[in-house]
Amino acid sequence: MGDPMKPLRLEYEGEADDLRLVCQSPPAGAASCSITYIGPAGWGFDPPGREGTARLVNQLMTSAAGPYNRVELARVLDRAGAMLSHQSAPESGEITIWGPAGEWTRLLTLLSHVVLRPRFESADLARARRQIRERQLRESGQPAHRVELEFLRALFPRGHPYEKTGFGTPATTERITRSDLLRFHREHYSSGEAALVVTAPASLPVIGREARRVFRDFPTAHPPALSFPRARAPSRKARVVALPGRTQVEIRVGGRSIERTAPNYPATYLANEILGGRPLLSRLFQRVRERRGLAYHASSELEAMRFGGYWFAQAGTGPDRWRRVVPLLKDEARRLERSPVPAGELTTIRESAIGEIPLALEATAEAHDLAVDVAYHRLPGDYWARWPEVLRSVRPSEVQEAASSALDAASAVTIIAGPTRAR
Repeated sequence: MGDPMKPLRLEYEGEADDLRLVCQSPPAGAASCSITYIGPAGWGFDPPGREGTARLVNQLMTSAAGPYNRVELARVLDRAGAMLSHQSAPESGEITIWGPAGEWTRLLTLLSHVVLRPRFESADLARARRQIRERQLRESGQPAHRVELEFLRALFPRGHPYEKTGFGTPATTERITRSDLLRFHREHYSSGEAALVVTAPASLPVIGREARRVFRDFPTAHPPALSFPRARAPSRKARVVALPGRTQVEIRVGGRSIERTAPNYPATYLANEILGGRPLLSRLFQRVRERRGLAYHASSELEAMRFGGYWFAQAGTGPDRWRRVVPLLKDEARRLERSPVPAGELTTIRESAIGEIPLALEATAEAHDLAVDVAYHRLPGDYWARWPEVLRSVRPSEVQEAASSALDAASAVTIIAGPTRAR
């Protein structure tokens, strides 16, 4: 029987034309494979006045590419038992193909068409514009989306890569032409700063040969660097966005935080898990939802990206309860800073987090996500294999220090969106 933890040890091939190849063994007995291209093509690179470009490019790449129009590409994927997906983030664009393990070379070729030769057909652009317009409407009128938009605007200065959600406005997306899409693709979908992550039943040399063959026409130019305006203290620490007619109030309390490769990331990760990141076990869930029944949901998140990040505690509640919930979110964030986490609580949260890793190795897609995370942040190939040891070495005092510096409640902003007047 093979080593069930082998997928946690990734292999890097030396950079060839700057395209980094990262290979991962599939989980034992897996019948599927996953392949991802990830590169610097996020919405932080959107041209001014044409916000929404990165999301449109990323979405349209999976619609029609190379010799296939939209219908033909869908049929090819269906016959192969495969799926294409895309993800956008402030810093990066990501295209993934998933399908039968025995078809990995065919799927790699399909992915190369998608990444290198998207069509950006007019009918597809019109359809994608309509879909983005629907999200823009949700951002303006739905509490869960509006609170996210206003939170980022409060934290980061105008023009900062993390200041927007990437959907733009109706005016900016309407300005985007096919020429804009082609230009963005040409500048940002190159081998420079990008990675190809392959979870398939083949050796690194074999995968390397196939990757170099199908990506041989990949341009090697490096894309423009992200611009980071100087971030100052938020001018407003609290904002209430009234959305009459809705049924739920959404709350966010949070601030700027650390990058993924920061030395204190493991301690900050645990601090967030204790605060609200660990379902059922976290303090926010236990105090706000379980014991008091004041919220439909209560949790926290840590977004640690390559160049920085942010954290937030959040809750969804009724119009008659949000004034009681906001102080509870702030109190729990401050409590992490004021006193060390009890050893028993830290152990429970830590072992729960460590226990997720073997579960992720039961399916190709989840194991592949771990590999993509390592590849994008240029972490060591054995990063996840060492992760349990790293977490177990974190002391309660280090969690407290991380909470004070990276989850700083004193500098947090508070955003409330929804029907804020009780009936």
